[in-house]
Amino acid sequence: MNMKNLSYIILFLLAGVCMSSCQEKVVMLYENDPRLYFYKGTDYTNGITQRDSIVYSFYTKETTRMRDTVYVNIRTMGLPEDYARQITLKQTNAGKENAAVAGTHYVAFDDNEVAVSMIIPANAVMTNIPIILLRDRSMKFAEYRMELEIVENEEFGIALETQKTFLIKVSDMTAPPANWNTTWNYYFGEWGPVKMRFIIDYVGITDFDNYSKYSSQELRFFKMKANQKLEEYNATHPVLTEDDGITLVEFPK
Repeated sequence: MNMKNLSYIILFLLAGVCMSSCQEKVVMLYENDPRLYFYKGTDYTNGITQRDSIVYSFYTKETTRMRDTVYVNIRTMGLPEDYARQITLKQTNAGKENAAVAGTHYVAFDDNEVAVSMIIPANAVMTNIPIILLRDRSMKFAEYRMELEIVENEEFGIALETQKTFLIKVSDMTAPPANWNTTWNYYFGEWGPVKMRFIIDYVGITDFDNYSKYSSQELRFFKMKANQKLEEYNATHPVLTEDDGITLVEFPK
């Protein structure tokens, strides 16, 4: 081994020691002063990707689904404890225009169904808080915002000012998936709100964002099923059209 390669190895080991030491210092800094923050980033180890907001639409779900749950990842700075520690969240935009309303658009945080999960579990340094969304007729005409903020309590302080807030937007309004014209258009043709509702209810697709999870064989089957179900529907109902009453709902053959 030449001296140049040996130098690289030494530098690599020193960098590893330095990183480990820095991480330990961060943990020790908050050992007696634990704090919370909304995780933002991609954690490959735990299979979590989270940005600064979640956008959810009931429109892409079955018409019978009246509630659904999204999860928000919250983490601590500091060491785990052998007991569960309480998390306190508040909605900072309550009462403002287009603010989500507890009991109408989501289950309140102090409701027993949610309150039991508002904790960092024993021996843990993170958790996924369930936000239970409720489908309300008002969502067909507007998007509602839930601006969340971590509140300091007896268990936790605020770790990072830039990561103490999180936004959830929920609606039941129709909009074409961003990838429609580059992916789904080939199998289902031009997008339309009635057509999309038909695909959800009769073909059974509800996740349009993750197109790549379907094989080409599955996609061809969806196309065939869409045509078959539309033929059956039109045989027992007025011919299906978009909301204008003129544009026919059709699928490529």
